[in-house]
Amino acid sequence: MATTTSRAHPAPPASGKTASRAVADSAPQDARKAVAKVASKADIYQRIYEAIVEHRLVPGTKLAEERVAELFAVSRTQVRGVLQRLAVEQLVTLIPNRGAFVTTPSVDEAHDVLEVRRTLEPAIVRRLMDRIAQGKAPGAVRQLRALIKREQQAHAKGDRRAAVRLSGEFHVLLAELSGSSILTRMMRELTPLTCLAILTYDAPTGAACPNDEHSLLADAIEAGRHDAAMALMVEHLHHIEGSLNLREEEEAEVDLADVLLG
Repeated sequence: MATTTSRAHPAPPASGKTASRAVADSAPQDARKAVAKVASKADIYQRIYEAIVEHRLVPGTKLAEERVAELFAVSRTQVRGVLQRLAVEQLVTLIPNRGAFVTTPSVDEAHDVLEVRRTLEPAIVRRLMDRIAQGKAPGAVRQLRALIKREQQAHAKGDRRAAVRLSGEFHVLLAELSGSSILTRMMRELTPLTCLAILTYDAPTGAACPNDEHSLLADAIEAGRHDAAMALMVEHLHHIEGSLNLREEEEAEVDLADVLLG
């Protein structure tokens, strides 16, 4: 008889390439030189946040306080404060006596993130379109198209990191243009959580967030087609979830007699 299990949350692997990879190994050489001066807590937070969004920090990566403090020329106390903030946002998991690790979301958590986004983002689109119709968001479509163009250029150049980051920024920009600071904050929190789900469940970036769908969404927004724009957003988010391998894994129950006496 088989027992159904899902990926453990948020236990990082005890050994192996992913677990042993430190934050320093994920940073480009030029970025390491740039942090030679003392950084603020906000700087450290932003660098870790961006590294997650750009898929440079993967689930299970250990963020050793001492090493991060050394990289940014700050105290471990400052680093601890940043890691605690990231833990509140569920981007980092703090494990007693083991340290801080980039969160590995469970199957249920990955589903939850996309479900929340499917509820939230159509409302963001509707709110933005209402503001455009009322003349309260001048230049909104122009800003969206400019970001989409940068995203397409990154894809054309094969710059995966930039394409991933700009794809997330498109969704955050929609929230910013909607005029709601609350919705913007929520999207800033959901975007890296989505990235962690994509990284954990092996979705190719191109398939997870096709940039042509962003263009179609901008077209619908510009044309004032509320229902079409909201439906496109839901479809887009379904495509992201559909690209993830979120089926619960089944593991056969171990027969101790076979293992120990065989």
